[in-house]
Amino acid sequence: MATLPERARVVVIGAGIAGNSVVYHLAELGWTDIVQIDKGPLPNPGGSTGHASNFIFLVDHNRENSEITHDSLRQYKEMGVFTQSGGYEVARTEERMEELRRRMSSAKAWGVDASMVTPAEVAERVPFLDPDVIIGGLWQEGVGVVDSLRAGTIMRDAAVAKGAVTTVPNVEVHSMEVVEGRIRALETSAGRIEAEHVVIATGIWSYALARMAGAEIPLTPAVHQMISVGPLPALAEKPGEISFPIIRDMDTLCYERQHGSDMEVGSYAHRAILHDVEEIPSIEQAKLSPTEMPFTEEDFDPSSSRPSNSCPNCSATRGPRSATPSTACSRSPLTGMPSSARPPRSRACGPARPSGSRRAPAPVGPSPR
Repeated sequence: MATLPERARVVVIGAGIAGNSVVYHLAELGWTDIVQIDKGPLPNPGGSTGHASNFIFLVDHNRENSEITHDSLRQYKEMGVFTQSGGYEVARTEERMEELRRRMSSAKAWGVDASMVTPAEVAERVPFLDPDVIIGGLWQEGVGVVDSLRAGTIMRDAAVAKGAVTTVPNVEVHSMEVVEGRIRALETSAGRIEAEHVVIATGIWSYALARMAGAEIPLTPAVHQMISVGPLPALAEKPGEISFPIIRDMDTLCYERQHGSDMEVGSYAHRAILHDVEEIPSIEQAKLSPTEMPFTEEDFDPSSSRPSNSCPNCSATRGPRSATPSTACSRSPLTGMPSSARPPRSRACGPARPSGSRRAPAPVGPSPR
């Protein structure tokens, strides 16, 4: 196991999908003397990368987001960690159909393989969906799921193989030494390390890490609830992790995603469940992982028990449940863009903040000087 060196050109804090992408792309750009640390073990240090649903939809009204998503998808395919399933965004109202038509226009503009479909066409590919509760949908051929833990491991190992990166797990940052607005060193559980540059890629912990440097990264830990239902006979008959298209039920703010013989039903319709970063349990205290919280049934049930649920079999059967928190970026509600910008009042500390796995592997970082 590698030990923490006394100095490095770059220290990347975090070994989830964002941190692993940063070290990989810096190595590809020719950077060396990079140290990557994480307070958790590898390959799953305990952040949201280890339990995210990891599906990727390709249509976005923003061209930059669309291009970043497609570049990430290209890299996932090259790594062999992407499974294409196709996906539907379905509408229950004419107002939602109008929005899907606008998304179809964006798909054409950005070259995404998509088409408008009828309820019958949706039910043909997704027999467990009730076509009577929708009036149409948008089909995207290239939708699928990614193994983000495997992708992160491949990227990290590639950077290590180049001799560019030393990765040291189980190292927690306790404080930062800041001189004239620049981070000069980190005090960690494994000792002190000096650095020219520091990248914070720690997801829900980014706010707390940035405050050590006197900077602000406006991220708030927010719980996204889901249930896993099954086994369902219609799913058990199919091989592999995912054989049916993913459904995004836009009007109910829910999604339905096959996971082997189970159906994962996620909801964004519940109340905003926010946490102070200091409330997130440690790895030792957490029952599952620090970012997997106790399920609160009263929050999820209004989503799953409504009569018009598009997957009636899913609401009729209850399996194991969990509530998984994800990071919500309060600074970019207008664009929804990922960010690698330097935060205010800091000249040597930058966040790596993707909008989920779909934009994580896209190139991040400057060229070597």
